[in-house]
Amino acid sequence: MALNLSRSALRRLRGRHYGTLAPVTRTEDMKVLTLGNKIKVVALDNINTSSSIGQVSFYIKAGSRYETPYQQGVTHYLRATALNHAGPFSGFKLTKSIDLAGGNLSVQTTREHTIYTVEGPVYEMADFTKYLGAILTKPKYDTWYRESCEWRVIEDLAKYKVNNDQVAFEELHRAAYRYNLGNSVYCPESMVGSVNSAMLTYFLVDHFRGEDITVVGSGIEQGELEKFVEPLETLDEVYEEIMDLLEDPRGRTSFDYSGSEYAIAVPEREEVDIVDMEDIFKIPHLPAKYYGGELRIKNTSPDATFIFAKQGVSYNNERDLLASGILQMILGTGISMKYGSGGGSHKLSSAVCQATDRKCSATGININYSDSGLFGYAVRGTGYEMRAAVEAANKVFKETLSDIKPHPLVIS
Repeated sequence: MALNLSRSALRRLRGRHYGTLAPVTRTEDMKVLTLGNKIKVVALDNINTSSSIGQVSFYIKAGSRYETPYQQGVTHYLRATALNHAGPFSGFKLTKSIDLAGGNLSVQTTREHTIYTVEGPVYEMADFTKYLGAILTKPKYDTWYRESCEWRVIEDLAKYKVNNDQVAFEELHRAAYRYNLGNSVYCPESMVGSVNSAMLTYFLVDHFRGEDITVVGSGIEQGELEKFVEPLETLDEVYEEIMDLLEDPRGRTSFDYSGSEYAIAVPEREEVDIVDMEDIFKIPHLPAKYYGGELRIKNTSPDATFIFAKQGVSYNNERDLLASGILQMILGTGISMKYGSGGGSHKLSSAVCQATDRKCSATGININYSDSGLFGYAVRGTGYEMRAAVEAANKVFKETLSDIKPHPLVIS
């Protein structure tokens, strides 16, 4: 339906009108503080007079790279069941209480972290953090709770399988790393319905520990955030109580078959020996090792995605990280303008568009993790044009890495 706005009303708007510039926010040096429960807290109080919205995120070293071969898909289930039931709060209570207070709660998993984020009015952050604490420290994975959320896992897999880009991205990691970083963030189809409560609880006990949790706040004072986080009791602090509820010790990364038939205490990270690959329970503690390889996935889609990558750098190497980021900008990061073709704006996209009559696009990729990384390029387009597109992209990639000109370096 067209908007019926009187022309006379528009004529009353005389003179030039400008948007209002947002006030400059307060910026302070961020301080990382370790609390008594070993949780690290860092906050940036950038609240200004016209905004009172804050955000708190719990970053936990519990991504898919920490899954053992017996735990494939556990982190996907954690993401799907996170907002279902926790401690005294039902899933309905969790979501509705935050919604009514003007907040938003979300959960996402990466290969290295499980991230719980809540954002909303700063004056409601005390209650928001209370709900987050219940989700982290008092989750319930009874069969009826878990099964009621499996539809989310199935839906995620259905969307994933029809997305060529996501499939190529996951298979890239499987070819490059085999294990840990090679684990997918999606649950394997063979494990749907097989991830049980014991597997989820064991994974939580192993990885939801104080030293593995970092709380990041934005728009909230450091002291306030510390006050919210200090009372949280992490799972390793109630370890004995949790272990009484567990029956099946299989799947624990810290389980020692040579000892008691019951699971032993979780060891410190530095106490884990780097052993041969036959000890699968210690695989998550091994550093990522780049292997390389080739994988081809066939489907009925007329479109195709091609990714070429070599070993990159970790984000702990700041100097090389900056260099690889600049190099990615020189190669190009795809189309940056809505409805744009990308031609003429970046090296990769220009070469690929010219070689395929704009039927394909390309972008440089730079993926960084704590102990490894991937660097290369990705090409997407119609299948019958992929050969010409890949040849053009590969030529530009080699030329760029062998000879970097001053002009594109300054622009990037």
